[in-house]
Amino acid sequence: MRRLFDNDGMSSRKKHELIAKYIRSPKGRMVLAKYLQSPVKRQLLYEGVLRKAFYVEELLPGASPYYDKDVNVPAYVVSEEADSIMAIQRSTRIDVPMFEIAANPMIPFTTIQEKRFDIVERTLEQGKSSIMEEEDTRGFNLIAATETQNQANGINPTIAVATGLTPADLANAFGEIEKWRLRVSRVFLNPLNYADVRKFDRDILDIESQAFLLKTGIQNSIWGAHLIQSSVVPVNTVYVVAEPEYFGRMPIRTDLTILSADDNRQRMIGFSMFEILGIAVTNPLGLQAITLNN
Repeated sequence: MRRLFDNDGMSSRKKHELIAKYIRSPKGRMVLAKYLQSPVKRQLLYEGVLRKAFYVEELLPGASPYYDKDVNVPAYVVSEEADSIMAIQRSTRIDVPMFEIAANPMIPFTTIQEKRFDIVERTLEQGKSSIMEEEDTRGFNLIAATETQNQANGINPTIAVATGLTPADLANAFGEIEKWRLRVSRVFLNPLNYADVRKFDRDILDIESQAFLLKTGIQNSIWGAHLIQSSVVPVNTVYVVAEPEYFGRMPIRTDLTILSADDNRQRMIGFSMFEILGIAVTNPLGLQAITLNN
């Protein structure tokens, strides 16, 4: 096929016929993609990191997302409409509302023929990325709301720092969580604030150099906890979080699913991408926030 595309004597019509032959089926698109050029990409796609903070549980068919909790502390969940945060106070059981995140990318058939890269695969990648980013946005909104309520309830008061982040600030945050006999597992921060971490001494940080870890947002470890950066985390805010099983739950009714949603009348190749899940902070004692004034 590459020889055919490199043949200067081939007419544009013939090239379009060749592409149309392979584009009709998923298998044909995979074959075609091997010989087409990669697009010029403006930036990396978003990689979800929220699930590293929560205990993820895929629900069996018919199972309900009920969880027992300590009556001495409140719990916080994302509402069923995913547009607000709900607090559960004096209860020993949590019913986590489930909500849907969806994307419906559509591609004109003529556009597929014009591009010299696999626009279908690229569209799927962007769709998955947008769903992960939306999932993280709602999850970190829940964490932010939990931090606000912690302030009001006098639980793990936010540590205000007048300058950039230092190891001493993180040590204080670790102590606030460890006083509840919890272990810190994750530290989330914005990439702009991660510049402060790069100034730490190497005897403090355990540098991660494995490519697959860097791709998932994990950059370093400090005192046994992973440092994870995400553009969804607010600038000048650092979240220090306990181990997932002692912090929150993320029940998943339907994990990311992709269905065909072609519109033949409009000559559009389309996909329906969605997931159904819930997010709950079951133990606000496992959260400590740091605010910076860079």
